[in-house]
Amino acid sequence: MIAEFHFDQKDRAVYEREFAARLPHRILDNHIHIWTRECLTIPRSAYAVYKTYKPWTDYDFMEEFTLEDCENLAGTILPDRRLDFSYFGLPFPQIDREKSNAYVVSHATACRRAFYYMPGQFEDVSAVGESLLQNPYFVGLKPYPDLVQGGGDRAGIYDMLNRSALEFADRHDLVVILHIPRKGRMRDAENRRELLEIIRTYPHIRLIIAHVGRAFCYADVEGTIDFLKDFENVSFDTAFVQDADVLAYLMRLVPSEKIVFGSDAPLAYARGKDVVINNRHYYATEHPAPWGIAPAKEGFVDFTYYFYEQLRALLFASKSVYGAKEERHLENIFYRNALRLMGEKGEKIYA
Repeated sequence: MIAEFHFDQKDRAVYEREFAARLPHRILDNHIHIWTRECLTIPRSAYAVYKTYKPWTDYDFMEEFTLEDCENLAGTILPDRRLDFSYFGLPFPQIDREKSNAYVVSHATACRRAFYYMPGQFEDVSAVGESLLQNPYFVGLKPYPDLVQGGGDRAGIYDMLNRSALEFADRHDLVVILHIPRKGRMRDAENRRELLEIIRTYPHIRLIIAHVGRAFCYADVEGTIDFLKDFENVSFDTAFVQDADVLAYLMRLVPSEKIVFGSDAPLAYARGKDVVINNRHYYATEHPAPWGIAPAKEGFVDFTYYFYEQLRALLFASKSVYGAKEERHLENIFYRNALRLMGEKGEKIYA
C-alpha cells in the first residue's frame, strides 16, 4: 500500500470537475505492478540503502502493493466507473522474481484478471510455457532491464527478451509490454536496430512500447518513435506520462487504435506530479524523498495523485487532437485496444 494514501473532498472535486463527464464509463488499466512483502529479498534494515535509487525501490514508501490494494484504491479515486485490471510483478533485484510471478499468477487467476509473466534473462520460457498457456488469464510477457545481470542502462532488448521468450511469444500471438532500455531510450541506435529486427522477425508478437518509449518529456518523443508508426504489430502505452505535448504528439502520429492506457500503479496513487526541467523529468513529491523534489515548506503545494495528473494530460491532449469527436478515441485508449490485443482471452476475461 502507498504510505499515507487518502482521498478527500479536494480530490473528489477534481474528479467531478475534470474527469466525471469525459472519461469513458469503462476503464482497463493495463500497466500495474503488484507484489507482497514476502517477495522482497532484503530485510527492513536495508531499505534506506535502496530508497535513494528510485521510487520503485523505496520500500518504506511502497513495501507491498497487493491486487486487493490496487482495486480498492482504483475504486476510490475513480468512482462510478466499470474498472478492469491486468497485472504483473515488480521487476527489481530486491524482489524474488519467481515469488513475484507466483503471486501474480495465483491471485490474478483467483480474481479472474489478465496477467503478464516476467521472464528471466537466461530463462527457457518454453519450460513454463505449457502451464502458462493452459491458464485462461495469461496474456503475455513483461520483461524489464533491471532483471538483467548488471542491468539498468547497460541492458539491451535481447538481454531482457532472449530467443526462447521471443519465439514463444511469436508462436502464441502474445502481448509483450516492452520497457525501452539504455540511457538513450528511443534515440539509442542499438535500441532502434534491435526493435526493428524483433518486429520483422517475430511479426505475431503484439508489442506494446511502454511509457511511449520512456518519453516523459517532449524532448524524448520528438522524432524518436516515428519509425514505428507503420507497423501493425506495434502499439504504445501511456503509463505515467504526464506531459500533454508527448501524448498529443503520439495521438497525431498513430491512430487511437494503437494507444493503450496504463497507470503504472502503485506509484500512480501517490501524490505528486512528474515535472520537466531543462528537458529532464523529475518526480515532484508531496513530502521530501531521496528520489524526488519537494517544496521546502510543508503544505506549500496542494498535490493530487500522479494518476489524476496522467488523466489531465491525456484528456488535454485528446481535446486538442480529437476535438469534439474524442469519445470514440478515448474508448479505444481506455479499454478497447487492450482487449483487442489480448485477443479471445481478453474478450472472455472481461466479458
